[in-house]
Amino acid sequence: MSPFPQTLPPTYNLIKKLNRGDIMATITKNISALAPAIGTATKAAKVAGAAIGLSGGFATLYFGTLSVFMRPMAEAFSWSRGQTSGVIVLAMLGLALGAPLVGRLSDKFGVNRVIPISVLLFAIALFGMSMMPGNLAMFAVLSLVIGIIATATTPAGYLSVLPKYFDKRLGLALGLAMMGLGLGTVLAPIVTQHWISTHGWEYAYRALSVVALLFGGIACFTLFSGKNTINASPAARAAQTEASLLPGADLGTAVRTGRFWLIAAIIFAVSAAGLGATVHAVSMFVDRGLPADIAANGVAVAGVGVMLGRIAAGALMDVIHASKVAALAFLLGAIGLAFIAFNPSPSFAVMAFGALLFGFTVGTEGDLIPFLVRRYFGLKAFGSVFGLLFGVYSLGGVTGPVLFGVSFDKVGSYQPALIAAAVLCVLAGIAVMLLGPYRYSAATISTGKTE
Repeated sequence: MSPFPQTLPPTYNLIKKLNRGDIMATITKNISALAPAIGTATKAAKVAGAAIGLSGGFATLYFGTLSVFMRPMAEAFSWSRGQTSGVIVLAMLGLALGAPLVGRLSDKFGVNRVIPISVLLFAIALFGMSMMPGNLAMFAVLSLVIGIIATATTPAGYLSVLPKYFDKRLGLALGLAMMGLGLGTVLAPIVTQHWISTHGWEYAYRALSVVALLFGGIACFTLFSGKNTINASPAARAAQTEASLLPGADLGTAVRTGRFWLIAAIIFAVSAAGLGATVHAVSMFVDRGLPADIAANGVAVAGVGVMLGRIAAGALMDVIHASKVAALAFLLGAIGLAFIAFNPSPSFAVMAFGALLFGFTVGTEGDLIPFLVRRYFGLKAFGSVFGLLFGVYSLGGVTGPVLFGVSFDKVGSYQPALIAAAVLCVLAGIAVMLLGPYRYSAATISTGKTE
């Protein structure tokens, strides 16, 4: 039996009722309001560019639409649902392998060179999916390869740009940029389902390749054009400032610290708990007696929690120590998971409340990783350190769904996995409080000295 849910019903019924114009207007308003707060409209444009890029990257256009493609592709090629759902593991594994590589390449050649290449390769790969024969092994290999080559179109690429522009408002900038990822995750499956229904899955992949190229192109133009663009390549850095003045630890120094491995353990634990619950959420809710369409609405509520976590946590980390914000978010996630684990009745309100809380935790972690890297390891090897930790996050995203599936296969219930996930969130909340004071923040921009 596959460790993944055999059916992944559409999770978009509730989202379809939202006014998308209002969502985009809110994001635009917040980004516009950020400009005077940080001093220049250029910085706000960088946030907008990162948001656009994330909304048209791997996480939204490929990973976020896999569940929509599974059924028509399985029917077209006579694959089982279990076989096609296993591709989730390979896609996340590719991302885990690609993240450290993207970080190293960004530090060496410049993120302004790495992201455009990744965008182009990603668009080509999506187009290639439309011509794929009915070979499951090829589908699996292509998913792994796409995860690797498209890594720079995820937060591992786009969010690495922002710490070069922001310090005091870094958390808010990260939160607003990640809202682009949230919006793309909501809209991409809906649009893709429409394309599949009207034109077929092959057309849908070709259309997605155009979207990837368009959004990625706009993002790259916004992020990397103009006089005020910070080029991350060594040559450009030497022209702007002496490399020795760039605050931070190099990669070797960073990975030899206990703080790095503590952060890695925290990220892995929370990713496994949150993403494991997210992947199996529909199946969990249906098993409790909820109709499939109502269960899908519960997952949509989790998506709302993710978006709330991203913007709220980002803003709070600018004024409250990130360890305190993270500890609170992890505790909320533990409460949400426990609500679902120990509630035997098919109550949508309880399930939705639990989903909202663990969704909030998942959203918080997305902002937390680059923020902690900037504050504890600085800018010198930001791309490499962030890439490694994002790879750890992706490995958690591989491990969590598998363990949730094993829990169900062994005992016929998700309760053991939910309890274990809640415990992991509590332990992570305790561990994150051990990180101690920041080493690199506002003072290091002007003095080059650690705090």
